[in-house]
Amino acid sequence: MSCLFIFSQKGLSLINILMTNNPMAAARYANDFTVEFSDHNAIDMLKTTRDKIHMGHKLITHPVTSGTAPNGSPFVSIVISAGTAQTDFDSVIIIENAIVLHQKLAKQINLPKSALEDFMTIDTEMLAKDSKNITNR
Repeated sequence: MSCLFIFSQKGLSLINILMTNNPMAAARYANDFTVEFSDHNAIDMLKTTRDKIHMGHKLITHPVTSGTAPNGSPFVSIVISAGTAQTDFDSVIIIENAIVLHQKLAKQINLPKSALEDFMTIDTEMLAKDSKNITNR
């Protein structure tokens, strides 16, 4: 995909972190980002990302980008910046709203393996689509 050319610009991959619970996204972008993979559920991934934001990271991609409902996919992939000297309050508001939305709509679903693979693919491709303008942020 063309977005890989954007990610591979010199130095860019060193400043961005991919927070994900999607093994497909983690593997696909392993050479483009510092990947922090966890097998936590979506809400826990959002909370982990929120904690990073409170430590000075900034959202690069929106935490709710998929065409599926927030409770529809068990996978979340979010790109954040390297830490800064101060907390980015816009990022805090966005991630907190994403957590509330996921909690509001949360339900336990046992999905077949084929559906999980479909959701991994959707999450991975939506990350690529959302990240096309990454150099403009």
